[in-house]
Amino acid sequence: MSTMKRYLILVFAGLLLLPGCNLYKKYDSKANTVQGNLMGDVMNPQDTLSMGAVSWRDVFKDPLLQQLIETAWVNNTDVRTTQLTIEQAQNEVRSAKWGYAPTLSFAPNASYNYQGGAGSYNVQIPVKASWQLGIFGQNRSKVRSAKAKLAYDEDYLQSVQVDLAANVANLYYTLVMLDRQLAISEATEKLYEESYNTTQALFQAGTYNSPAVYEMQASLEALRADIVTLRYNIAVTEASLCKLLAEPPHHIDRSSFEQFEMPEQIHVGLPVRLLAARPDVRMAERNMEIAYYTTQQARQSFYPSLSIDGLFGLAGSFNALSLIGQAVGSLTQPILQGGQLTAQLRNAKAEQEKARLEFVQTLYDAGSEVYQYKKAIETAEEKTSHIEIRVNALQEAFSATSELMNHGSTTYLEVLTAQESLLSAQLSQVENRYDMIQALINLYTALGGFGK
Repeated sequence: MSTMKRYLILVFAGLLLLPGCNLYKKYDSKANTVQGNLMGDVMNPQDTLSMGAVSWRDVFKDPLLQQLIETAWVNNTDVRTTQLTIEQAQNEVRSAKWGYAPTLSFAPNASYNYQGGAGSYNVQIPVKASWQLGIFGQNRSKVRSAKAKLAYDEDYLQSVQVDLAANVANLYYTLVMLDRQLAISEATEKLYEESYNTTQALFQAGTYNSPAVYEMQASLEALRADIVTLRYNIAVTEASLCKLLAEPPHHIDRSSFEQFEMPEQIHVGLPVRLLAARPDVRMAERNMEIAYYTTQQARQSFYPSLSIDGLFGLAGSFNALSLIGQAVGSLTQPILQGGQLTAQLRNAKAEQEKARLEFVQTLYDAGSEVYQYKKAIETAEEKTSHIEIRVNALQEAFSATSELMNHGSTTYLEVLTAQESLLSAQLSQVENRYDMIQALINLYTALGGFGK
């Protein structure tokens, strides 16, 4: 073996050893952990089950709501657009994998040469090939980065589906709550009418003066105006829900407010469950993975690229074609790029650190959401008994003052106050129940629920 050949082999072997494993190493998700209690005191270290791992159909058992969620997942334009984005990412993965294969092209050509009174034809019918070997992992990093981007888009699709399901559920139970408030207001309207008629009769009998009649009438009309507003809010909420379903505005069938059942026990689970279930956490980690491979490719750009170009085919005159073949190997080593490669690597490292910080913040945001929604449920549950006692007491007070007014033993102001206090308490009772349902929907979402 000649001295030149030995030298070339030694140089090539040295180039292979120089980069070390960093140019080929796969992203390690276990290297990114966050210590500490992400969810405050609502986390039970002994609770290994997370409500987010329970099927949403077992948490929200209303069949009408289930049908609406499934319809939204099929029809919603955001979901369908994201599905097309996933198809594009799949095409990018396929394209990146083709980087391992050579490129082939068919390039026939013909020429005519005339000289000294004689002419000749020359024909070439070659197939050209070019192969970038990517010996320093360039192709591998591109494929891994494309796969990470595909996984990110798939997680984003789940994020869209989770948010969509949560919005559908929230609007659905908003309608259910408004229905209940409307029913209470309409029942109260009848009581107000009875009080107004009684006040008129007592006025005609000389027991009350005219201001009493006008006060009762004003309260009755104010309530009727509130009923009109409630009906408007129902129509607007139905239209908002139909928009999520990608349907024109129409009536939404729904269950009654009393039919909703809270889960017997709410499991928050351990922080690691947030990593496994929440799509936004997984997306943040996918960003770190993409940034990692971007940095890896920036390092690989410092090392030479090895390519093999060749052709194979026929050449010669029309009457006498012969086989031709050619292969050329080339090694291109960047030497001076005006600082571009160094700047590119530094920027890639900075983006990688930014992705890590965003991942950490996403985890803390997730923990904070779980904490707030769990506290909201606990607060609503604690208020429930107090509000119920208040409603019962005001119902007794209203019945007693109405009976006394019928016998002329009390003033109309006491009856009016009792009516308004009872209505306010009943509406507050419905709102507190709705707050509990809404907090449950948000908690389930924060724990990564509503996954298909």
